[in-house]
Order: sequence, then C-alpha cells, then structure tokens
Amino acid sequence: MEKPASLQAVLFDIDGTLIDTVDLIVKALDYTYRKHLGVALPRAELRRLIGLPLKAQMHYLDDRIPGNAPHEQMEADEVAYYKAHREMERVIPEAVQAVQTARCKGYATALVTSKNREELQLAAPKLNLDAYVDAIVTADDTARHKPSPDPVYKALEWLRVPPEHAIYIGDTVFDISCGRAAGVLTAAVAWGAHLPEDLRAAQPDYYFETPADLLQWVQHLPDIQDHAKAKADDFRSRIRAVGVGARPGGEAD
Repeated sequence: MEKPASLQAVLFDIDGTLIDTVDLIVKALDYTYRKHLGVALPRAELRRLIGLPLKAQMHYLDDRIPGNAPHEQMEADEVAYYKAHREMERVIPEAVQAVQTARCKGYATALVTSKNREELQLAAPKLNLDAYVDAIVTADDTARHKPSPDPVYKALEWLRVPPEHAIYIGDTVFDISCGRAAGVLTAAVAWGAHLPEDLRAAQPDYYFETPADLLQWVQHLPDIQDHAKAKADDFRSRIRAVGVGARPGGEAD
C-alpha cells in the first residue's frame, strides 16, 4: 500500500479503532432507549449511532417520540450501564501498538474521539497511551462534532500540523467524513462499529482489514528525525500534567 508523502501527524479514533466497544455501546444504548422511551431499535441501526457524541445519541429519537425525553437522565443511565459492564471492553493490541509506533517514529499523534471527558476517563487507563499521545480531543472540546471537521481541526491546531500533512484513522463513516472535510487523508478500519460496505462507500484513502494490517502500515512509514519529537515538551507533558482531555497549554473547558 502506497505511503502518503510528507506525513507529519497520525490521528486516531478510540471506540471501535483502539478498543472494541461495539457490543457494550450497542447494549448500553438499547438499555437506555428501552428504559426511557420504550423503543427497541435494530442492532444495525444502533451500530450506526456509534461515533456520535453521547448527547447526540440521546437526542436521536426526538422526532419519533412524543413529548420531552429525559435526556440528562438518559445520559446518566447510559454511562452507568457502560461503567457496570466495562468488562466487555477489549483493547486491540495491534492498534494501540500502531499509536506507539507512530510516536516512536517521530510522528505527532492525537486521539480524536466522540467520547466526552467522563467517558474517556473510563477508557484511558486501559489504553495506557499517555507517553505516546501529543493531543486528545474529546466531545467537550468543540462546539460541533463528527462528522463536522471541527474535532480534527482542533487536533491539528494543537499539534501545529497543516491538514495536508496528517491522516485520521477511524472505524465509522463519521470519522471519514470528519477527516475529509478537514482536508486530511483518511483511513477506515474494518473491525469497528460500521459495516465494511458503509465504510467503502465513504471512500477513505486507506482501508485496513485487520489491526495487523494497520500496524504493518505504520511500521513501514519513514522515520521523522525532528518533527514530533521536538514537540514533546510542548504537548505531551502538558496534557499529562492537566489530565485527560485537557487542552495543551493547561486550559480546560
């Protein structure tokens, strides 16, 4: 597979890309919709909601349900269900190693997720990527979310990398649309939430069938001697100091 020229930054989604959370999220959404709205959606429809922020998921059925849905309580119950069943999460070792490898080869790295900070704090300890990530963008960091380009724009702003030198890797059509709208290269992974036919129809620049394929691709990227390594103090140390999801420079929303 041809390597992108002048690549400086590699951005990764989390759910479905680095961690297998598909069944857990589907069951949490199903539980929440049944409990509060009395609605049971097909599994395929629930899967297609993965990649949207929690708030958007809770408003998904507003036009089908009479009256006002208890959105805040729905959010709380969905998060509570997720916390109570976290044993269903499975870290994808090769995908996590791809993040580590990209950083060690000199590329700036970022996690760009639709999780909010509370949700991210549940997953972060399992990923153990603090030393390998230069920026983290959550749903709390932008007013607009995937498929809007804003989350990728925010990551690029923090990394100080122009779009033409970056790639965004994710498992949903929202990731592909977000990356394309931001002007970066895009890559889809086949082991996540959205079906292969939906991902291929979104026409990503790269398509990885297995986590091993992604890792091999990153391993064969050329090393960068100065670019990302020179920014370690500028980004990673400050993120570590202020906590998961905080803005580089010490600011938090």
